[in-house]
Amino acid sequence: MDLGLLSYFYIGAAAFLVGFTKTSVGGVGILAVLLVALAVPGKASPGLLLPMLIAADIMAVIYYRRACQWHLLVRLLPMAMIGVVLGAVILWLLPEANFEHVIGWIILSMLGLDLGLSESVKRHARGWAVTFVTGIIAGASSMIANAAGPVFGVYLLQFGLRKSEFVGTRSWYFLLMNMAKVPFAVFLGIITPSSLSVNAMYLPVIVLGAILGRAFLKYINLAVFKGLIRVAVMISAIRLIFF
Repeated sequence: MDLGLLSYFYIGAAAFLVGFTKTSVGGVGILAVLLVALAVPGKASPGLLLPMLIAADIMAVIYYRRACQWHLLVRLLPMAMIGVVLGAVILWLLPEANFEHVIGWIILSMLGLDLGLSESVKRHARGWAVTFVTGIIAGASSMIANAAGPVFGVYLLQFGLRKSEFVGTRSWYFLLMNMAKVPFAVFLGIITPSSLSVNAMYLPVIVLGAILGRAFLKYINLAVFKGLIRVAVMISAIRLIFF
């Protein structure tokens, strides 16, 4: 994979954020998606990011393995798997040209969902219809752009979970869903030996991010931190779409 110096920097920053978000503050991962899309043009970007996400998911599951609320995952995962298949078909049909624009629009949509819904709505969006829609959207957006975090976060908020339960359930969900995406990514040619060699280079950075994320979670001002991340996400998405 032929990359410039700036691309390697973007991927390194993304790798750190992937590890950091999996063991601490959700929502940071969207910025990692954008950084990899800036570093690697076209459909190769979600393929490059996916193994990084899986590595970080494994570390998060190790940290929070006892906190998962399995009954919630049993409800959602079947719909999410349907969404993954749908997303794979869409990814296959999408043209390679200007794929970065697609990622930018998906990220802006996820950000708008996160910002547009009130906390009251997020906490009271219940029922099988919500589970069905959430699962399909989360699976498809994850397959196309690795961007299911906000949708799944909205789904989990309705259950009033403790922080450890929230992170543990989220960690298991994304590990299972990301593993399910691998065969499709290989078939589509977006995970290759070349991309895996780049992933291997950044594994220590992911580990560092995961360790620091867990260590510094209690010291982070979540409101300020998430506000800064949202601004960075918006700027990066707009850059992908218009520049």
